[in-house]
Parts: sequence; structure tokens; C-alpha cells
Amino acid sequence: MSSVSTKRLGSRKTAKRPHPYDNSQRTKSRKASSIAPPVPTRAQCKEPSTLSFSTSYSSLSDSSSPGASTSSLLPPAPAPGPPPTRPMVTIRELFRQLVRKQFPSYVPRNDWELLHLSDGNYHGDESGLHEYLDASLAASVADLGSYEGVMKNATTILDELVDCTGLKPNPGDPQVFVQAIPGCQYSIRLFPGNLESSEYCLDFVHSRTGEPVNSPIKFDLLCVPDPNAPIGSGPIVRMRPLECAFGIPENKIKAGEEKFLLRDGQHCVLRRPGFRDVRFTVPIRRRPQKVLPAADADFLSFPKYID
Repeated sequence: MSSVSTKRLGSRKTAKRPHPYDNSQRTKSRKASSIAPPVPTRAQCKEPSTLSFSTSYSSLSDSSSPGASTSSLLPPAPAPGPPPTRPMVTIRELFRQLVRKQFPSYVPRNDWELLHLSDGNYHGDESGLHEYLDASLAASVADLGSYEGVMKNATTILDELVDCTGLKPNPGDPQVFVQAIPGCQYSIRLFPGNLESSEYCLDFVHSRTGEPVNSPIKFDLLCVPDPNAPIGSGPIVRMRPLECAFGIPENKIKAGEEKFLLRDGQHCVLRRPGFRDVRFTVPIRRRPQKVLPAADADFLSFPKYID
């Protein structure tokens, strides 16, 4: 099961603080893929999966306060900035990474094989792949009626552009931020997820090498209310790895693939025994303000801010 989610459309010790790792300087070759296979095909996207596609531009609930509102009653949104610079990727690119990790020596002969192998249903040796794939392809052709139709459907799916949540960043990717944790050799890394859902991810990396690691220290990661919010307090939520939401125990998460799902603007506390709390806020990505239809209502004008 994949660990990527998708949607379609201060210290008491005196140890020297390590310098944050510069993601842009990291070599592109990595020992392990940042995605944990398998990822379901598009037809399986209704099943539990931690890979999330968005063809327009999951898995915390929206914490917004209930109640109707209109643009005239809301505080002014930040001025629109440039569009996100993180490039969208094709499903083909994602599945190539998955298949390359699971079958390092095998190169799929066509799009259908790439799509079929991404479902993770084959658990034998690579030596048996040709026989398995040939038999599966014959069954698919018999089901659909033509070889050309099977290949065309696979290519159509793999060509789709997606915006993923949980895909570990590549060297030089934009909107990736790394900050050293005081008193230890690890850093917090924040990297963007699905923009439409305002999702950001957190993982831990070694401050010197930048290699991702799974929960290297004893800690609690808490999401806390915005201290500057004018109304409401909201609950304090202890976060668990995204993989746990899809039935993967923490001790079964593949090395370096653990991640936590946050949201733009969320206030967080990293709490460790014997250390001061570490507080941070998830970045908020600017986006064009949505134009809402005019409400059929009479509006009363009260001051927004008073001294």
C-alpha cells in the first residue's frame, strides 16, 4: 500500500545546533524511493490508499468553523501571488518510480505493463514477470475485446497530470523548507501536498545528509489552536503518521517513508521529554481569491476591528 495520498477531478541541553540541510544541494541519486508501493490504479482509487491525485490542480477533516458566510463578511484574503511553481507530474512518472523500486531490473515493455505492475499484486521473482504479465494481458484483451483498446486505456490513464500529497520531494523542488531541531542531529522538513485541499506534509531528515528517517526521536507532534484566532479554541490533536490512517502500523512503515499530514497555516508543537517545546506554523500558499456568487440577502455593516 502506498504512503502517498491522492485526490482526483527550545532545548535544555547545550548540544551544538546543527545547520539545516539545504534541499537544493542534495544529490539526485537516492538509495530508496520516496514512495512506498503499491499504488492503486485509477480504477481502484475508491479503495483506501495514501496516494492522492488531483487532476484539477486526503486525510484530515476540514477544521473550519461551520456556518454560512459570504465574501463580504470575511477578512480580506492575502493578495494573489504567482501560481504555484511546484510542477504537476503524470501518473506515468509516479508509477515508474514505484515499479523501479519493486522490480529494479525489469523495464516494462509497454504502458499496460507499467499500469498493471503498479497495483502490487505480483509478489514473485522478477524471473517470472514475463509469464505473469503475458497471462494477465491475455485476460485483459479477452475482457475488453482488443489489444489496441487495452493499450489505449493504459496510456490515457498514465498521461493524466496529478497533484499528489505525500510524495517525497526531489532535490531542488520549490516550497520545501527544512529547519534543524534544537539539541539533536535531525531536522523537520515541510513539503507541499495537494493545493486544492491545502495539504502540507512533514517528515524528519538527517541534518547533515538530508536523508529522510522514520521518527528518529521520542516525541509528540501536536496540532494546536491558532493563538491569534479571535474566536474559538479548537481541540489539541496528537498527530500520527499518514500511513497509520490506512492501516499500516508505525513499525511497518518502510524506512524513510513516514510522513505526517498537515494543512496550510496550521500551528504545531513538537514535544520531547527533557527538552523545550518546538513550535512552528505551516506555510500558507497564496492563491487567487475565489469569486463567490452574490448572496440574495440584506447586509448590515459593523466595524471589523475596534480598539
